[in-house]
Order: sequence, then C-alpha cells, then structure tokens
Amino acid sequence: QMWEEAIALGKELAEQYENEMFDYEQLSELLRKQAQFYENIVKVIRPKPDYFAVGYYGQGFPTFIRNKVFIYRGKEYERREDFEARLLTQFPNAEKMKTTSPPGDDIKNSSGQYIQCFTVKPKLDLPSKFHRPVSEQIVSFYRVNEVQRFEYSRPVRKGEKNPDNEFANMWIERTIYVTAYKLPGILRWFEVKSVFMVEISPLENAIETMQLTNDKINNMVQQHLNDPNLPINPLSMLLNGIVDPAVMGGFTNYEKAFFTEKYMHEHPEDHDKIEKLKDLIAWQVKKLKWG
Repeated sequence: QMWEEAIALGKELAEQYENEMFDYEQLSELLRKQAQFYENIVKVIRPKPDYFAVGYYGQGFPTFIRNKVFIYRGKEYERREDFEARLLTQFPNAEKMKTTSPPGDDIKNSSGQYIQCFTVKPKLDLPSKFHRPVSEQIVSFYRVNEVQRFEYSRPVRKGEKNPDNEFANMWIERTIYVTAYKLPGILRWFEVKSVFMVEISPLENAIETMQLTNDKINNMVQQHLNDPNLPINPLSMLLNGIVDPAVMGGFTNYEKAFFTEKYMHEHPEDHDKIEKLKDLIAWQVKKLKWG
C-alpha cells in the first residue's frame, strides 16, 4: 500500500512511454493506475506499523550487532509483545532487560546476551515540496514512512510533588535516535548512528499534549468528511474522553498550573508559550461545542 512510491516510479516510466517509446497505449494504462493510486491515498485508511528500538548487549552476540542499538519496523498490527517473542526466538539464550535505560559496562562486557526492546515514535519529516498545509490523508504516509528520527519519552518529576496538580512539575525526558538510513528501506531495520536527549518542560509538555489531541480531532473529522460511511464510534469515544476525562482532569489542570499570576510572575519568559496553550484550549473548546 505504498502508493506514493508506486506513483514516483510510474512517473519515470511514463516519461519513457511518452518521449522515448511513444507507446501511448501503455501510457494511458499507466496513467489510469496512477489515478487509482491517488484516489487510494485520499480514501483508504492504511495501518500504521509500530517501530521498536532493540539493543543487543553483551559479548555473547556477534560483533556486527554487539553493544549496538537498532530501530526495527514492525509488521502490520504487530504488538510489542509479539515482536519481542519473534525476536527472542532468534536468541533463545538471551535475557530480556526490564529497563529502557542504557546499560552499564558490566552488562556490555559480560559473556552473556541481553536484549533491550521498547517502542519508539517515528518523528515526522515532511518532504520540502509540502511547503503549505496539506490534508492528513497525504501527511499520514510520512508519519511512518521515510523516517530517520525516532523518540522515546519518559516522565520525570522535579521538585516537590503537588497532590492537587501533577502537571505542574511533570517534565519529559526525551531520547532521540537517528538511524543510518531512512525506514523502511532495503531492510526493515537499521543501526542507530546517533543518540541525544532533550528535556521538555511541564508547559511545553502541556502544549504538545493539547496539539496532539487537537490534531486527532481534526484528522478524524477530515476522515469522516471524505468518507461519511466510516463508523462514528472512534470519533465519539475521542470526544467523550475529552469532555469527561475520568483520570487526569482535562485541561482544567493546565489552567491551574500555568495560568496563575504566581506562575506568570515566576516565569515571564513563558508568556508566548502560555498564549499558545490558551489558543489550543480555545480551539478545542470551540470544536467540542460544535460537536
């Protein structure tokens, strides 16, 4: 279902049919197929495979994978548990690590085999031709294809715990993995060539979370506009989860944490970010009223 790749190859072939071979019959057939590919991109919902970071630690592994990290592209609808089981059948003597933190030298220099596996999120890198906003049906392909950067995030609490509002001091420690080549490629896995870590502040985390939720709402609405026959349940569940959040309290907690005089006085440098968060909340409230 990688119609984008088929279209690119088809354009090269069309050039041959039109200007080298003058085979208009084959050209017309090819253009009909290309038209179908474009229609598929807009109308067909494609499964999004997961990506997994896998580290092979210990002197028991072959040298080409020993103490290295690779990013794997899972099969369609493959869960991490199923991927791990498939991975461990290749190394029946390996021990699965329970942490996602990089191991120490004691593990790396040991005579055994230790495998570390966890899900990573591909980072969207749109081609330069998309210099203006485009529909999600077009963008969705690039969310899981032609990707080279992947991230793993874990929450880190700084300062005293606030029982009334956990968002106020919840930081995100994000590790970025960059592979040698874009995925998918000739292989379904490539070695990680560089790793770096960034910290996301509680306010930045709130902005990211709101932006992600708003994007989900917008994307689902666009899907239903393109195909009214789609089941409405996923959209209803998403909206109900936003309107009546059972656990985290919704964006009310963001208001308590960041929209106070105390916070604004202590963090004047965050003024623009606070305005951004307010805009995202206002957009969501407006959409929910329409819904």
